Amino acid sequence: MTITLHGSRFSTCTQRVMLVLAELDLSYQLIDIDMGKGEHKAPEYIQGFHPFGKVPALVDGPMQIFESRAICRYLLAKYASAGSSLLLFASSADYLATFEQAASIEYSYFEPSISILAYEMMFKRMMGRGEPDIAVVNSSKSKFEEALDYYDRVLQKQTYLTGNEASLVDMFHIPWLELVPRLNMEGMILTRPNVRVWWDRLQRRPAWGKVLRDCALENGP
Repeated sequence: MTITLHGSRFSTCTQRVMLVLAELDLSYQLIDIDMGKGEHKAPEYIQGFHPFGKVPALVDGPMQIFESRAICRYLLAKYASAGSSLLLFASSADYLATFEQAASIEYSYFEPSISILAYEMMFKRMMGRGEPDIAVVNSSKSKFEEALDYYDRVLQKQTYLTGNEASLVDMFHIPWLELVPRLNMEGMILTRPNVRVWWDRLQRRPAWGKVLRDCALENGP
């Protein structure tokens, strides 16, 4: 049965799931949800796929699930082959703790700051909601740099955020990091040598190249 992903190719959360699908070499059908037209807020979408009117949502046979990180965890748990470098958990409690700590940092500190920056510096004008709030931008930049500083220290000792093999946590970061140059903040990456090497390595993953091609993001929306 075909996996169906309801989302938008311009959504970083949808791209996150597309990346994991590509990493696992899974075929799927993307049902485009036109957020510009408010399709994600339509009653039938809210009732049928995502009760909070967000993207993405995934249908895999009888299994229906929303929230991008939950979807990614599900896909990996169900479809990853033994020995996959992206396996959700290793056999040890130590790795589980390391993974969950890194996942919490991404969710609690990294994404909130970069998502606010993307809204204020790019999407706000596109949506006709006015100019960036400079105070909000400056505060969010400070928080984003704080997260990057922490990552630079972690990556001084290891190749990826949970060790020397890429994990789902690293994948979670990729769609947002792709936007950094478009926000004229690439210097924040380049001035942190360990983050720079990490991002260069993540960018070269064939699965992310496939997502870029599928979304036609090389030249922007």
